[in-house]
Amino acid sequence: MNITTEEREIANELIEKFLKHKNSLPYANIGLENEYLGWVEDFHLIDHNDNKLKLDLNDNNDLFLLFVLAVVWSRTGPWENSAYFVSYLKINKKDTIDFWTNKSNIEKEEENREQSAINISDQLKGINPRKKISFRKDVFFSIHLLAKNWSQILDKLDESEKANNFEIFMEFIRSINGLGVGQKKILIKIPLILRELRCQKIYSNISGEFCCVPDARVNEAGKSLNIKIPVTSNLDNLKKSSAKIFRLFGNLYDLPLFAYEDLKNI
Repeated sequence: MNITTEEREIANELIEKFLKHKNSLPYANIGLENEYLGWVEDFHLIDHNDNKLKLDLNDNNDLFLLFVLAVVWSRTGPWENSAYFVSYLKINKKDTIDFWTNKSNIEKEEENREQSAINISDQLKGINPRKKISFRKDVFFSIHLLAKNWSQILDKLDESEKANNFEIFMEFIRSINGLGVGQKKILIKIPLILRELRCQKIYSNISGEFCCVPDARVNEAGKSLNIKIPVTSNLDNLKKSSAKIFRLFGNLYDLPLFAYEDLKNI
């Protein structure tokens, strides 16, 4: 994917602005070398005991919650909903495969989702959500499917690492019906999973070109800035979009574009 001189200059200006204002962005976890440390490194949410909410992807339950984050975030709605939902599961120890393979648990979570969203909003501090936190009814069965496929998912990650080819994992996770809305398949948030695994160095050989998320917010930023991002209608185009973003923004991934909405008026 060709990158124009104009696109390179625009990207460099956006990187400079992003790094300048990183401390005012609740999702900008930036390291000492101006690299992105990952979204789940710190949700910037704090519980009543002043514990920071974050995920350690060496832990199997936290790794599962990373996938839950991707599934929940694949729906429309503010990004804050997914962060609060994962925090709700972690705090209440509803973060295990056993919990989510039990259908009665799913029914209870669906039934109580509105009160659960209110409760976790009252419990946590650190972020001021732009809208009232809500949990969509359609995420619960998708998480059940995620749990049912968990052993295969882990096998595909291991297979990808050994083959030095994470397209194996991408194609498998893409093949599961129901991780998206209704019976749809997850697509746009697949790079989110790989990015977070790469940031925490869980696998040493994930290419950064597979780790950028061309979601609606990122695409809108690209249009506003005259950066041409391919329409992500299938897995091949997703890879092309992700690769172009990585070539422009490196180990900041899609974050400068994601932040554009918050930075444009600064």
